Amino acid sequence: MTEIHGETDDSLVSLTDFLAMFDDPECGFGVMSILLKLESGDRNRHGNTVCSVCRYPVIGARFKEMKLRFSLCSGCYSEGKVPSGLKQEEYCFKEYGSGSEAVKDKCMWFSSHHNPKK
Repeated sequence: MTEIHGETDDSLVSLTDFLAMFDDPECGFGVMSILLKLESGDRNRHGNTVCSVCRYPVIGARFKEMKLRFSLCSGCYSEGKVPSGLKQEEYCFKEYGSGSEAVKDKCMWFSSHHNPKK
């Protein structure tokens, strides 16, 4: 049994009950599914894409600048870093959670810009 201490609460909760409450959105916790989603996102790789600043492979979220076409890892993006030769006033980033999202987006871009000859 695990003890839960409050100012006047001496109740005991079993580990099984606590784990059930921990993942139950009705009890105010409900974070397990979010934690699992975040943890699995940290393992996502984006093919051979490397960060344009730190030059490490992009794992987790990928931030692609849509006009200048460079990519950042989440660490460099959160620190506001950009490649030194590409500094400008404003950027337009798109976040990709996985490599497949980026490939799908690229395929959609090519199909929308394809002009078949008649």
